[in-house]
Amino acid sequence: MKYLVIGAGGTGGLIAGYLAKNQIDVTLIARGEHLQAIQNKGLTIKTYGEKPVCVTNIKAVPDNSIENLKFDVVFVCVKAYQLSSIMGILKNAAHQQTMIIPILNSLGAGNYLRSLLPNLDVYDGCIYITGYISGPGEVSQNNNIFKTYYGQDGQVSKADNLRKQMEQDVLHSGIKINYSSRVTNEIFRKLTFTSAFASCAAYYNKKAADLQLDGPYRQLFISLLKELKQISDAADLGLTENFYKDNLQILDSLSADFTTSLQKDLQLKKPDERSEIIFDIVRLAKKHVVHVPEYLRIAKHFGYV
Repeated sequence: MKYLVIGAGGTGGLIAGYLAKNQIDVTLIARGEHLQAIQNKGLTIKTYGEKPVCVTNIKAVPDNSIENLKFDVVFVCVKAYQLSSIMGILKNAAHQQTMIIPILNSLGAGNYLRSLLPNLDVYDGCIYITGYISGPGEVSQNNNIFKTYYGQDGQVSKADNLRKQMEQDVLHSGIKINYSSRVTNEIFRKLTFTSAFASCAAYYNKKAADLQLDGPYRQLFISLLKELKQISDAADLGLTENFYKDNLQILDSLSADFTTSLQKDLQLKKPDERSEIIFDIVRLAKKHVVHVPEYLRIAKHFGYV
């Protein structure tokens, strides 16, 4: 099995690194200093509470160097606003049976890719992980949570050999993976933490430590969770009361200095995912006639109209 990971940030870098540690044939598309460092010295993985590991058998390449290569599984780990720019890569990299699994902070990524790649096997997906590029050729993981969901709504898992082998490879590499026939619910459940944490932390420009303490930042985080539960109830997205406890446990498991990629992108004045992480929640609430004053306040602060 040949794997391609598009995007070498915290998510893509860690997926590719874990696969490579398990001696899986994986190619990672990266850029700039990060690419050069991986090509020269390998990819260093730093997991919270563990010793760093340098993976030297990973194949890191620029995005224009795979024209004649085909892959069995493609993990798409770019930001949602970058999807249109990788269509050529996906068309070149896929054969008829290739599994394309987008793993990003977006409820609509799978549908978007299927609309442009109607003849390819595109899934929906999400991942629970807290990772980021901590230096050229280095990705860091702030806790030990590493869990992936993928699937297609309404489609039961097919027992084909390609999918079985993919799941076995990923599981044996230390990444939990599950197929879901209600994957939109899983994506929304995952997005609840990412959205609530990023919205609160970016609005106040705070780190995980500030939200881990009782006080106004943690209370805003909880208020955002309550608004997300109201949206879930109205849209039949499957959140149960346990999701409050689960998200607070995730919050409290983060390293104290953790910040989101949205915060980093805002500080660097780079393109960011405010539309997918914050604005889409307000749009979904509006669609289902749900009152979300805290989300609306934060969205307007970041330019929502």
